[in-house]
Amino acid sequence: MKAAVAAFILVFVTVVTAGFVFYQFAFNLTERMKTTFPAQTLQLESYSINETYLTVHIRSFASANVQVTEVYVNEKVCNLKKSITILPSEIGVIELYGIYVRGTYYVVKIFSGLGLPLAFNVEYE
Repeated sequence: MKAAVAAFILVFVTVVTAGFVFYQFAFNLTERMKTTFPAQTLQLESYSINETYLTVHIRSFASANVQVTEVYVNEKVCNLKKSITILPSEIGVIELYGIYVRGTYYVVKIFSGLGLPLAFNVEYE
């Protein structure tokens, strides 16, 4: 009986210790991921628009390269002519070809592999 109680106490102490070590590891990993991959990795810096294209300048706040995966203008997918990767703390340029009409508002959504999509409105005056 004493051996069973001793074994139970030993297993209990081992499980609690392992749980504490795992908790610390998971907590540290989560905190590092939050700083490496913030919820909003992209910020609009500027844009220009004319009848045939919309040029968007966006800044990356992630500490890793950010690849633009999809862009939507008014809920329609825009074909990207080339792969766009933005380096940490740098400004990337996205050129969206299409037909743009004066006096119209456009809703632009830029999706990347990291964080939430960047959404903003553009008015072609």
